[in-house]
This record gives sequence, C-alpha cells and structure tokens, in this order.
Amino acid sequence: MEKTILNKTITSKYLISLFLLLFFSNSLFAGNNFVKSTISKGELNLYFTSDIERVTYFTLPDSDGVTKYVYDIYGGVLPSGKGISKHSFRNIESFRMGQNSPTKLRVIIRSKQKFSPNHLYVGNRLTIPLIHDGKTSSKTKKSVKSSRKAYTVVIDAGHGGKDNGASCGKVKIEKKVVFSVSSKLKKRLEDDGFKVYMTREDDTFVPLPSRTEFANKKKADIFISIHANAAPKKSLDSTFEGIEIYYLSPAKTDRAKDAAAKENAVMFEGKDFYTTNEYLSLISREKIIESHKLGLDISKMMLSNVRNSFGKVSDGGVKPANFWVLVGAQMPAVLVETGYITHPEEGDNLMNSYYKSLLAKGIAEGVERYLKNK
Repeated sequence: MEKTILNKTITSKYLISLFLLLFFSNSLFAGNNFVKSTISKGELNLYFTSDIERVTYFTLPDSDGVTKYVYDIYGGVLPSGKGISKHSFRNIESFRMGQNSPTKLRVIIRSKQKFSPNHLYVGNRLTIPLIHDGKTSSKTKKSVKSSRKAYTVVIDAGHGGKDNGASCGKVKIEKKVVFSVSSKLKKRLEDDGFKVYMTREDDTFVPLPSRTEFANKKKADIFISIHANAAPKKSLDSTFEGIEIYYLSPAKTDRAKDAAAKENAVMFEGKDFYTTNEYLSLISREKIIESHKLGLDISKMMLSNVRNSFGKVSDGGVKPANFWVLVGAQMPAVLVETGYITHPEEGDNLMNSYYKSLLAKGIAEGVERYLKNK
C-alpha cells in the first residue's frame, strides 16, 4: 500500500514537472527572435526583433569541393516555422538555419566558391555578401562606414608638456614620438568612419586621472593610451626591445612592474611599487577580459604591419599591469608601448615617419578586428 502511494506521488511530481517544462518551453529559447530574410543586390539580409549581440564566423570543408560558411548569431532564436531554406542564389548550393544552442542561432551557407566573406551586423540586421569577387558592394561599404560612426575611440598620447616621458639623447623624446603616432591613428580611424577624440591636441600636460575622465565624458567605446618604453639602465639598451600591450590588472612580471612604475611615476612619486599596486588593485574595473581581447587584436595587427616592411620586430606580448592612466576607464582600455626608444634599432624606427604610420595602421586594424569579433 505504501509503495503504491509512493509510486503515485512520484508519478504526480513527474507529470507536474513535464507540464511545467512544456508550458514554459518558449521561455527556454527567449531571446532575439529571427523575423525574416531577404536577398537583395547580392546580399543576404537577416532581420531580428532587437539589436544583434555578436556574430562569429568560420568555414568547414565539405565533400565535392563544397565549403560550409558558418555564422553563429549569439542571442539569436529561431521561432517555429521560420527559416531561410527557401532562398536560392547563383553559386550557392544551399541555405540552412538552425538553433545550435538555446543562446546561439547558426546559419550555414554551402558553396563551391572559395572566399572569405565580410559580414556586417548593424542594429537588428545581419548582412552577408553573396557575391565574392574580392570587392564589397557600395551598399555594404556605406553600411560598414555607418556602423563605425556608432563607435567612439579616445586616443591618449602619453606624457606631454613638462612631462617628456622616456628619452634617448636630445632628439628621441617619448612625448613627441607618441603624439605623432596618435595623430596618424586619429586620421586613419576618422577616415574609416569612427568618431575620435584625443586627450591632448598639442604639447600640453594632462594629469593622468583626467585622461580616462575625458574618455568617460565622451562615452568612448575604446580607450587607447600610446607610449614608448625605455630600458631601466643604459647598459641594457640593446637588451630591452619589443612592442608591448598592457591592460589593467595587477602586474605579475618584473617587466610589467617596471613599465607600470615608469608610467605611474608622475602620480606616485616617492611611493614604492607594492603600495602603488595595492592601491590600484582596489579600484580596478570589471573590463579586464574585454581589454585583454582588445590588446591581443591590436598586438597581432601592429606586428603584422611593421614586420611586412621592417622585418623582425620583437613581440613583447600582451600583459596585465597597473597603469594609473587606465584606472577608472568605463570601457575596454589598453596601453600600447610602441617599442623601446632606448634600443638602437627600435629607437631609430620610432623616428621613422613610415614606421609610425604602420604602427597607427596596425592599431586601427586591431580595433576593427576587436569590434568585428566582439
């Protein structure tokens, strides 16, 4: 008798759980619902109920020379009865759409074409070009530039005015080098459609806390502080080299500690590293992960650009460190050490206008790469 009652109780609980699961099944996939798709002027457009959060892309080789081009739409949800299989387009074998996970919608385009398509998502629309001749349609170009206008970048040229920063002789002065790189970067980003501000427009001194405060007031999406490094003593001038990127987090290596101490000196004169590091750790922001991603993309593109024309350029890596200039930034923020002004070759490179243009180009491409994969 007791066993029967127990079985009935278990059965009742099971039925209630099943009912609740079915009743709330729609909420399990609540998110950004796919609305419709269109093909116009060689582009596949996918529309959703709200702004697209993030899109990633990769390819998978298939049989008979066909390749799968895969787009994952994060936050995307495919309502019952919706899809894109009804479409057809020249050179495209098939269109498919499916719910890869409760929080990720997957689009697969099978084609014999060999291409690396540029996709673009602005607001609630994802645009995938279907004509891949190495050119982007004028509509897509216009959309890309318009989307970039939605992003604001603040560039911080390190030091300035009474603060020369690092130097090597009377000509190689950090504040001048980094202002030149910053100006080139500003022009390149503006040409690409970004809204750009600089914390200093000339050779003036700007207190470190005021720099991120300025970025916050401008509601910047990205903050980039540009510097040039220096060896700790003259006997090591030939030893210390490399492009280094730092994001705000407690410094772990001696090299990161030295770099942070050098740049923080104007704020913490007379205080030891441990006091400074402990203080900055208390007010670090939550943007560490995004800043790290931004740093990785900038590092990759900077090195790629300068190495193509100047050969081997040392990679100093992307590292955590406590830089006062990054404290308080309410957006992804990195500090770029463009190289060691005290190194015989790097110091000369930093005085070369073309080299500085390549540094700026690399930083700009790193920003674009980060935003594309964000």
